[in-house]
Amino acid sequence: MKFFEFVLKFLRRRNSLGYRAETAAAKFLKKEKKFKILQRNYRHKHLETDIICFDKFSNSIVFVEVKCRPYYAKVRGYYSATSKKKTENLRKCAKEFLRENRAFNQNFRFSVVEVIHNEKGEFTDISLYETR
Repeated sequence: MKFFEFVLKFLRRRNSLGYRAETAAAKFLKKEKKFKILQRNYRHKHLETDIICFDKFSNSIVFVEVKCRPYYAKVRGYYSATSKKKTENLRKCAKEFLRENRAFNQNFRFSVVEVIHNEKGEFTDISLYETR
């Protein structure tokens, strides 16, 4: 019974709006920005980073938070997407990823991909907000 519950949970997750937004964001980063996707949904303890990718043009690892918002959302952009607590958790998660992969001297940065959807759940816009 537990295995069956796991499979159902997995299938529900794959069809969720958030999962589809993360998939669309990964495709956007790969196709439009020419980033190499290193890992999705990286976890360390209770912390998670949605997408970790490599930007060959800046020779940097990019830790990406994906935010899915309806088209009528009043708040948009990088600063509305990340609270102080979320930013601190992203930093901790990034530090652990770099430690695990022995990438101590590697350049890195944090970015947010915002995926906008309409009332049908179709994605209408994807934007990248980068930090330097």
